[in-house]
Formats: sequence, C-alpha cells, structure tokens
Amino acid sequence: MEKPNDLLKLTAPVKGIYDYWRSLPTCEGLPLKSALDPVEIPSGFLPHIFLVQLEYNPFAAFVRLQGTYLNYSLGQYFTDKYVDKSTFGDSAATILASYEEAAAKRMAYVSQEEIQSSKYQSILIEAIHLPMVDDVGDVKFILGALSRISGADSTDLEFRGRHWDIKARSQIA
Repeated sequence: MEKPNDLLKLTAPVKGIYDYWRSLPTCEGLPLKSALDPVEIPSGFLPHIFLVQLEYNPFAAFVRLQGTYLNYSLGQYFTDKYVDKSTFGDSAATILASYEEAAAKRMAYVSQEEIQSSKYQSILIEAIHLPMVDDVGDVKFILGALSRISGADSTDLEFRGRHWDIKARSQIA
C-alpha cells in the first residue's frame, strides 16, 4: 500500500488527478463516474488524463478519452480503441489483467512503465489508475493520468510506443 508520504512524491498531473478523484462523491466506497466533470479538473492536468470503460463477460477495456499530452508523448491515439494487441502489442494482456484486478478489488494503483518505440527510443512514465463506479456501485471505468518521469525529452514526431513494460505497480490506500 502507498503511504501518504509516497503520494506526495507523485508528479503534479498524477497527484492532481488523484486529488480530484478523491474529491468526488462516492457510491459503495468509490467515486461516481457520473460526478466526473472535466470543467472541475485543473486545465493543466486535462491533457494528461485518460478514461477507460470496462466491459465484462468477457473482460475488455475501451479507451473513451485520451488527453493530448498522451497523444504527443506516446505518438499514438487510443481514443475509441480497445486495449488489445493492435494498440498495446504484447503488453495488452498485462494491462488488461491490471485493470481487471483493480476492478475486482476496487483498488487504485500507480505504475511506472517503460515505453519503447520501434526506433529504440524509450521513456519512463508514471501513471495512476483510479476505478470509478456507475450509479449502482459497479466498477465500470478507470480514470487515469500519465506523466513522463525520464527518457527522451524531445521524442521526435516518429516516436510510436510499441512496447509497455510495467516496472512497478503500487496499490493506493
């Protein structure tokens, strides 16, 4: 479990979205997706967010929204696409398993991930994954934010993330 002091070490966009998520009204202990209002999110954090809708039987994750920072940092546009091999390559199964665990355990988590491009550039990112519920308390969404920690400061326009390697994952209390 993350300790409160560990949360202070998060990058500003990741910490900001976490604080926003915690401020929302809850149902069954988790924030309501219906309370999500982009107007209330500080504008500097909006480009860093993503919203994933979860489907069950079989489990799937559909990217509803991806901020512009993610588009340009990752060189990919996942809005209106599923998390699968066509979008996340061989890493898709690990990402889906993490989302499924977060939904089942109703837990938020932070991950550090190395993203490599086909041109052997890599960046290290920090991401937060925050479950949200529908009006009856079922986990149907993951709200998240991503921020670069290190790596190529100015990835060229050719950067296209091809491989995601989750280096660390920590549950948040």
